[in-house]
Amino acid sequence: MKASFSIEPLTTNHLQESLQLCRTAGWNQLQSDWERLLAHDPSGCFAAMAAGRLCGTVTTTAYGTDLAWIGMMLVVPEMRRQGIATALMQRAIQYLHSCNVRCIKLDATPAGEHVYKQMGFVAQWSFHRWRRDARTQRGDKPGNGRAKPSTQELSPPLLELDRAAFGADRSRLLSMLVGAAADLSAECCMVESGYGILRPGAVAAYLGPIVASNKEAARGLVQHLCECTEQPIFWDIPGPQCAGSELAVQLGFSPVRDLVRMRLGPEIQAADLDLLYALVDPSTG
Repeated sequence: MKASFSIEPLTTNHLQESLQLCRTAGWNQLQSDWERLLAHDPSGCFAAMAAGRLCGTVTTTAYGTDLAWIGMMLVVPEMRRQGIATALMQRAIQYLHSCNVRCIKLDATPAGEHVYKQMGFVAQWSFHRWRRDARTQRGDKPGNGRAKPSTQELSPPLLELDRAAFGADRSRLLSMLVGAAADLSAECCMVESGYGILRPGAVAAYLGPIVASNKEAARGLVQHLCECTEQPIFWDIPGPQCAGSELAVQLGFSPVRDLVRMRLGPEIQAADLDLLYALVDPSTG
């Protein structure tokens, strides 16, 4: 017998239960990540409720009407295969279509790829999550001719570079991430030819986004940011970004998880993956 549940807006009142879902699943997000998702699209995040209890979540992050992301698809283990995930996905897609979003993307596990294909999503490319173990001693300290930390807003040229790399304007989300660096909960580095962000996580520090016009700039950004934490580090690199994967190997990272980029609707503006060395994270692209 299938469980009875309802879909309603996800709010800050659900944050503690949402965070517990992350911990149960072994995901890396912190409360600040949930708060950022809700602040960016407060009407586009949804909760599945059963008997007054949160049993599932999904979030949407819209970048204008050209592109939006679906993420944080979580269901409590004991209530899976009850139609909850499908109902949440349908509600998220319905919401984004009501906002006239033309292209919807998500990053799926191999197990989820089949489910999303049944809903009309098509696979674009696969990619790895890379991991480097915690370092008991850091290398060179920040500086020494490398990328330097910054808590300022990204410059217009860097925002244009990011738009070319990502395929949509995500300046509002990036402003939130740079603002987190100003609050000392993340690190942001900028150079003339690129930028990068590192932020803490429950399991590992998360490296991304990294956007750079060339491999040398990307290397400098990654090396600096890796020196800013003693946590293990996760790094999600687009599969077609061969230079990024080569750099990950050189810097001691190993692939630990497979994911698939998927799309529903037409590609409005293709991303320039030669510029994109790291995702923001799979929940927002």
